[in-house]
Amino acid sequence: MFQKAIKIVDQKTTAAKSALIAVITILLSMFLFINNALADWAMPAPPVGVPANFDSAVINLTNWVLGFVAMIAVLMIVFGGVMYIGSAGDETKATTGKRTITYALIGLIIAGIAYALVNIIVTVVLQ
Repeated sequence: MFQKAIKIVDQKTTAAKSALIAVITILLSMFLFINNALADWAMPAPPVGVPANFDSAVINLTNWVLGFVAMIAVLMIVFGGVMYIGSAGDETKATTGKRTITYALIGLIIAGIAYALVNIIVTVVLQ
């Protein structure tokens, strides 16, 4: 009794494996034929806002990230200025405000250098 059931299950799994292999083969052949059939078609222009090539994508990403870093640095300069002005004679608060301004300015300089380096590398290497 059990051997008959096991034989039926084995037949069904074999049939399922064969069907799966057939479906995969058909799908792969369809993709290959579609790729060859569409090879003569011209690619449409990318949508608005999508970079056309890799170097412009790198420059766009760099501009976005460094713009964010610059915005944070400017906010930290303002925050350091408020801390320095609001120290009211407390030397530790004044020193903390000065350090905040100094580190924010250093961050702005590093962001500017990073921007220049990325643009130089992209123009020299990718073009």
